[in-house]
Amino acid sequence: MYTDSIEYLAEQIYHHKTKEYFKEVLISYTNGNNRSAVVMLYSVVICDLIYKLQELKEKYNDSTASDILTKIKEEQQRYPTRSNWESTLITEVSDRTNLLEGSDGVNISYLRDHRHLSAHPVLDQLDILFKPNKENVRSHIRNMLEGVLCKSPLLSNKLTITFLDDLESIKDVLINNDDLNRYLNSKYLSRINKPLSQKLFKDLWKFAFRSEDEKCRNNRNIIFRALKIMFESNTHQYLELIRNEKPYFSAISHNNEDVLEHLQALFSSNPDLYNIIEEELKVLLKEKAATDIKIFARSVYLNENVKQHFEKLYEYIQEEEKDIDKYKHLPLETTERKFLYDFSNKNGYTQEFLDFMIRLFKGSRKYDSGDLRFSYYIKLYIEEFNLDQYKNILEAINLNGQLSERRQAIEDNRTIKTAIEKKYPGEIDYKEYTDFKLKR
Repeated sequence: MYTDSIEYLAEQIYHHKTKEYFKEVLISYTNGNNRSAVVMLYSVVICDLIYKLQELKEKYNDSTASDILTKIKEEQQRYPTRSNWESTLITEVSDRTNLLEGSDGVNISYLRDHRHLSAHPVLDQLDILFKPNKENVRSHIRNMLEGVLCKSPLLSNKLTITFLDDLESIKDVLINNDDLNRYLNSKYLSRINKPLSQKLFKDLWKFAFRSEDEKCRNNRNIIFRALKIMFESNTHQYLELIRNEKPYFSAISHNNEDVLEHLQALFSSNPDLYNIIEEELKVLLKEKAATDIKIFARSVYLNENVKQHFEKLYEYIQEEEKDIDKYKHLPLETTERKFLYDFSNKNGYTQEFLDFMIRLFKGSRKYDSGDLRFSYYIKLYIEEFNLDQYKNILEAINLNGQLSERRQAIEDNRTIKTAIEKKYPGEIDYKEYTDFKLKR
């Protein structure tokens, strides 16, 4: 069956009641009852518009849809024997929502004219009732399927507002990205067309990376998560959109640390995205990274691969720590460490991250530094190291007096040995590491 056939399109009808009613249209058309098919098709279209307005009102709290429904209901009650409300319905939907394209409104008007001629006798004509030909009916059916019946009701002018309000209401509930992905796809993303998805993506980009009002600050994380879900659901489409509208997507609040953190997460996961932005934004980001280790640590996209990034980051830290008076107990703060762990874990670079943690621990040059670096760089991941990495940790302690003689050394060494014996029982001879002490 061809995907552009009437039968195929009939299966794509959005609303289940509309799909049931449309069967009568198809039967009439197949049996050559063209007049009946046209009359019924028009009724199905009117019903479908109402169903979609009801869904917008009930499921998405769309005030425009609610207002249109109230208006036509009042008109029905005022003039119960007239059908003028149908014209009002079509006009309101055309003017106040995105459910209908300009051509769709014209096609509905053409269908309505044929419906009136088919349903109402004209006494001064030879054929009192109009009989549309098969080609006319088929054209009407295709136009209504493609322009109305198969469309989602979410083609609304206020989708972005509805979407943002919904994100705010679920931000503390759907913590897991997989849950958020399923929720957004089921309720929104699977129901909107390409133009509207691109408009929504642009709006989310603005709120995630440009707006700085209080509401955006409070909801930036959930907005960013939704934006990232959209981007990863159809990367090619959104890369093309960004490529075609570089100035829009390159205008970000680059002095806002929260904005930068989220932008870097997106760029690091998708370096192709960074490569297509405007050159002036690239220059700004590179300059900020060169003068701020927090920004540099999150700028994975500035290097060819993760391994090179960790190497460059270590060189950055070494350069900063040349001056012992400026030496930092924790060269990599919690936010940046968590960013690098999450990024590495998601993209298959966990071992490289753990090697980097060991390297930072090994570089401890003060007792207090050793205590802190063990807590933040080793203990947090104590069960994730492989056998060679455990050996590197033992060797670091054995060769660095600032690690072996510190206050917490005995207790921390016991923690290390417990983890090793749990994963690799009997595989390490601790006597080889004479300064790895388990008791005083």
